[in-house]
Amino acid sequence: MRILRHIIYWTLVLLFLTLLFGRSWGSYLLAFYFSSLLLPIVMGTSYFFNLYLVPNYLLKGKYWTLALYSFYMLVVSLYLEILVALISYVIIANYKIELMRGMSSSIYVLGITLYLIVFVTSFIRLMIRFRSKAHQLEILEKEKQKNEQTTITIRVDRKNQQILLDELLYIESLDDQVKVVTDRSESITREKISQLHQNLPDRFIRVHRSFLINRDKISSFNHEQVMIGEAVIPIGRKYKKQVIEELKDIQMFRHSDSPTLRQSECRKVRMSDNPSSI
Repeated sequence: MRILRHIIYWTLVLLFLTLLFGRSWGSYLLAFYFSSLLLPIVMGTSYFFNLYLVPNYLLKGKYWTLALYSFYMLVVSLYLEILVALISYVIIANYKIELMRGMSSSIYVLGITLYLIVFVTSFIRLMIRFRSKAHQLEILEKEKQKNEQTTITIRVDRKNQQILLDELLYIESLDDQVKVVTDRSESITREKISQLHQNLPDRFIRVHRSFLINRDKISSFNHEQVMIGEAVIPIGRKYKKQVIEELKDIQMFRHSDSPTLRQSECRKVRMSDNPSSI
């Protein structure tokens, strides 16, 4: 997709130059041939400036080095442009004075236009880069705020109810309802489990399509289930690999102090026969 966008962009540039100079030269075919020969130069100049000079010197604050290499780039590209123009006079114009006169009157304008395209391309790339960085910072800020929150609000019996995250054990999806289990109580809401997951900090992980747990409340786990208090939560096949890796990281962080899972000391959490869809 990225390569296709580049091909479309440079095709449009070639079409624009052909229409622009073909009108003044009186020959769109001649303008197309000449623009086609010069286009690789402006493409090379553009990619060299955007992919090498900008990330290595402009973004790192090495402005004097950037100016020096930009001058070298300008000299080399102008030399290549004049060389292409000379070849064009011989091959395309075939030494015809009437054609050469029209081309020579516009060659400098064409050169300026091509370099304007280089800098317009650079501006577009920088704008995309800065917008991407701004978007990433916005996402990080939202994640930071989400991880710092201490409560979550759910709708219970048409009323807003505050749930302390430190007391929240797990959330279970039951058909068209969701059960929110804490240290003190259980609440039923009609909100979707996926929506609640989006609003919770990173310490709440999805272990099953019907279960969302507070990893800080896990007392033990194996490859099939986790235990929170007296409840055993199954690990879904879809989430198993990611969940086990994350839980092992937590276990290593806690110096592997978690006790082994004892089936006789816990009750099985009953799952709905038809869990709600995400």
